Amino acid sequence: MAEVSNERFNEMMIEHIDTANGHLKEANPGNAGAALMHAAARFNAFVSSTQFVSGRVMLQSKEAHIDHYVKLYRQYLEDHYKEYAENFEQYGRPNIGIPKI
Repeated sequence: MAEVSNERFNEMMIEHIDTANGHLKEANPGNAGAALMHAAARFNAFVSSTQFVSGRVMLQSKEAHIDHYVKLYRQYLEDHYKEYAENFEQYGRPNIGIPKI
């Protein structure tokens, strides 16, 4: 399979965000976010599985693969959290029925 361009990568990310935003019609943001993380974990377990010939061999690399994904997620979250906080006034508070705290 071919690699995707940075532009297409960003489009794919936005498509996933749009799907999660669509769930806000029926679920609170915490549930929608948890479902997105759960789906990402499931999919990334699949992605890791493509590198192995058996479940036994896959389990031997479990910690390394989990550490890799956690490190990536942490970096993505730190970058986006900072960017959102720095632009909070511009982005505004979403109007989805969340009480202000």
